[in-house]
Amino acid sequence: MKIIALLLFILVNFSYGYTYNKLLLKAQASIFPKIIMLDKKIHDKLIDGEIVYTIVYEKNDYYTALEIGEFMESNYRQNKSKYSYKINLVEFSNFSDETQTTAVYVLNSNKYIKKIAQSATRKGIISFAYDMNNLKQGILFSLMLEKSTVLYLNKENLNTKGIDFVDSLYQIVNFVEKSGS
Repeated sequence: MKIIALLLFILVNFSYGYTYNKLLLKAQASIFPKIIMLDKKIHDKLIDGEIVYTIVYEKNDYYTALEIGEFMESNYRQNKSKYSYKINLVEFSNFSDETQTTAVYVLNSNKYIKKIAQSATRKGIISFAYDMNNLKQGILFSLMLEKSTVLYLNKENLNTKGIDFVDSLYQIVNFVEKSGS
């Protein structure tokens, strides 16, 4: 009976997608768009004169992606910026090098993270991940809530072509190497 209950629990969790920490999602959705603005070459990444922030998700995580997008849009309306802002939601399986985006934020996936990271590196766009472990796959940034808010930067992808951050950003990040150190 215990085995059946455990299998049922696992199946229910799998069918509804990954379980996300709502506080962490909101923290990331508040901070990641501000990091985009710290790229000295942001003007080269604009799509039709605006910042296009793409949230990439698994099919089961659509409502989480939608919630994050709505939260970001409401936050962005309150900020004064010289660039207009657009949020796109794209399923992992539909993301490609042809996807026009200024920056990409990936939710969790078992098989697509490396593909997204490689595409972001080739295109010279900023990539963010919900899960810090995805930095090992080549994603550039992640943010965690520990004793304080900690912003992590993938040191190996720091010199991605087309990305050049203001120097003050490097003073507040914790660098992570692909090996996990």
